[in-house]
Amino acid sequence: MKSDGMTLPNRAFTLVELLLGMTIMALVIGSVYSGMKVGMEAYMRGQYSMELYQSARIGLRQISDELRLALSPFAFWRPQDSYKQLSYEEMMNTFGGPVVQEEDPGAIRFMGQSNSVLYVRKVYQLDRYPPFDLQECRIFVNQDSKQLILEIVRSLLAVKQASWFYRYEFQLNLAGQVIPMDGGRMRFRQVGMFGEPPIMEYIGDYGVINKRQLIAEGIDSIQFRYSSGSNWTNHWDSQQLITEYRRSPQSPRFNMVSDVDIRETGPPQIAEISLKLENGDTVTTAAYIPAGNMRGMRGSGGGIGSEVQSSPPSNESPVMAPSLNIR
Repeated sequence: MKSDGMTLPNRAFTLVELLLGMTIMALVIGSVYSGMKVGMEAYMRGQYSMELYQSARIGLRQISDELRLALSPFAFWRPQDSYKQLSYEEMMNTFGGPVVQEEDPGAIRFMGQSNSVLYVRKVYQLDRYPPFDLQECRIFVNQDSKQLILEIVRSLLAVKQASWFYRYEFQLNLAGQVIPMDGGRMRFRQVGMFGEPPIMEYIGDYGVINKRQLIAEGIDSIQFRYSSGSNWTNHWDSQQLITEYRRSPQSPRFNMVSDVDIRETGPPQIAEISLKLENGDTVTTAAYIPAGNMRGMRGSGGGIGSEVQSSPPSNESPVMAPSLNIR
């Protein structure tokens, strides 16, 4: 362009204008990036929470299925023990010789704690004989890895078979006498003629499996509650003894032998399972246990008792939880 015969120079951006433009561009890019980052983090949190919930739902479903398969003490072999209200001295007099205190290593049990549960299930193995096994299992949360674990502890069928060999080898009668003692129970049997070793020492690690299966991940803790239909409790022992009276002990016709029934509690009817996830949420469900309706053993190892009542009292009545609650 010419003006008055002179050529004007081309105008360019100054350094200040360039810096200002670069600053504005950086602010715009930073704002866009921040928005995208917040959105991505929210998406990742949502995705993580969804995966936690999905893992917890699968875990609860598997635990419920497992507990529904829990076996009753009468499922395969009928216990031969006698249950009587005797003092220690009276019990000792019922045997004809030395006795040993021991529990039946092949007993089918349901042992519930607030953070774990031990039960026995039946599994089929068609490639071997017999084509099934009785596995003692435990469900718990590994606090270090935040994993929900199903541990197969041992083959109860193998342990029972070993006890049969033990009985045959030493010509023993393994039936015991169980009496209430100090709020718990004690089981005794008569010692054989051939000086047999302790039965657990004889069995050793025979039948031990100790195999772990992953059920769910991202689990901070697990909480169990158990009920027989009347009260909730955080602990359950299927071998706990319950004393029932056919006639009032204050009656002049009361007889300690014929009017007293002692039985084991047996499995609970309902188990409530709560999983606390890593994000702080809690997922809860309840499992109905059919074996809990099979009455506990009473008397001389043969009778069938009345409905199970959990021992620890509670003011809270059990309410069957819906199939899945998220709190």
